[in-house]
Amino acid sequence: MTDRMRRVGILGHTGRPGVRRTALALARRLARQGRAVRLDARLGAHTGKEGVPLPALARWCQMLVTLGGDGTAITGARALAGARGVLLPVNLGGLGFLTVAESRELDLAVRKALASEWPVVRRRMLSAVVRRRGRTLRHAVAMNDAVVKGAGGYAAIHVRMAAMGHDLGHLVADGLIAATAAGSTAYSLSAGGPVLAPDVEAMVVTPVCAHSLGSRSLVLAPGTELVLKVLGSFDRVFLLLDGQESVDLHAGDEVVVRLDRVAVNLVQNPDRPFARSLQAKLGWQGSAKRSM
Repeated sequence: MTDRMRRVGILGHTGRPGVRRTALALARRLARQGRAVRLDARLGAHTGKEGVPLPALARWCQMLVTLGGDGTAITGARALAGARGVLLPVNLGGLGFLTVAESRELDLAVRKALASEWPVVRRRMLSAVVRRRGRTLRHAVAMNDAVVKGAGGYAAIHVRMAAMGHDLGHLVADGLIAATAAGSTAYSLSAGGPVLAPDVEAMVVTPVCAHSLGSRSLVLAPGTELVLKVLGSFDRVFLLLDGQESVDLHAGDEVVVRLDRVAVNLVQNPDRPFARSLQAKLGWQGSAKRSM
């Protein structure tokens, strides 16, 4: 695998201190090893180097290294969805829950990933289809979540929900989140949803500030479609994908979300298990003393 993995792409958050310098240093080290290295176009523009548009970079590379936080990792995952390349997200940002190494571990992580000494897992993406008057308006994928909410954040939205072949009723809430296992530790968790282990292939549906005591999170099996019909709101309603892509929704629009077969190949750090990340990144606590 080491001999075959010779094309490395680098995607970096240009607003983070040190990312440009780190990216250039990494590119030089990889080039000295005889590997072909290309930068994302935006990163290239900020470093004075030639860059490649991200979609083309994702098709070309065998490994994409992201330098930044969770947002940069998600951008890389969305670009690599369905491609053969693997994603190595390194934290040069804030929380970095989705990343597999910190900045001080960059060289180690790259070396281990290129040598295939760290495992690679497939993480399925969400598929979201927006239909208007029977026509498909948008079809997109998301790594973390697909969220239907009001633009202002104050007016409730009204949607009709269906799943598992049955009507689930009229939801009045500030929003609704459909999340993957990866996304279960993000917005869905903040809204009171459950944490799913990363290898659980399921979609968790969590209402945001529902106007009903009976509205709770629902975990759906792979292949199960969540169908939402927008009934209206006193505010503009939109679909937000991973916080990076939005689609305006009108009354009568239908949004269909499911866990897709499209996946991203993600490098895993065996020295950073999920349980440890829960403790270190999200403050999951507990001790014998506290529980007595």
